[in-house]
Amino acid sequence: MKNIKAIAIVVVMCSISSVPVFAQATSSAKPPQPTETPTIASVLNRQLNSIERNIMGAAEAMPEDKYDFSPATANIPGDFKTPEPVRTVSQQFKHIGDALELYGSAILGQKAAGTPGENGPSNVKTKQEVIAFLKAEFAKAHAAIDTITQQNLLEQIAAPFGNAKTTRLALAVGMVGHSNNHYGQIIEYLRMNGMVPPESQPRK
Repeated sequence: MKNIKAIAIVVVMCSISSVPVFAQATSSAKPPQPTETPTIASVLNRQLNSIERNIMGAAEAMPEDKYDFSPATANIPGDFKTPEPVRTVSQQFKHIGDALELYGSAILGQKAAGTPGENGPSNVKTKQEVIAFLKAEFAKAHAAIDTITQQNLLEQIAAPFGNAKTTRLALAVGMVGHSNNHYGQIIEYLRMNGMVPPESQPRK
């Protein structure tokens, strides 16, 4: 009986002594961080981030000796020359960058450093030059989106094409949609060369 009482006393004392330790551990735990409230710019930038990751991954994955590849010059069944030969891999990537320059400059109210035609700057030739050009244009596009607010997103501004008016929201959505369109074509170029697009490969 005395042994039982002794054991009970020890258990109670251990329980009491552990309370401050538990309280200290609880108080030292970090409080849950509040979720950041999304903004117009953050939502649009997230969309652009997604297609940017896909395009840059494809640009890195495509071998440099395939940057001149085009279905128009390859022995592939189908008409790839009407009304003009379809773009090469390099021209596809540079066209995306050129469009980002136009969209981004219009949002910022700047004169675009666009190039004649729609195939990007002719002095950008190697794979690394194309990748650097794309990175710079995506960075400018993100910077342009950062300036979009609830107050100015529907303001009428000059469109980069023709003499029409448009909005910053329409331009931001347009740059994402246009990039997605051409990424779809680039996927076909990769597949034609026996390559699986990076975003379609199994996750490790």
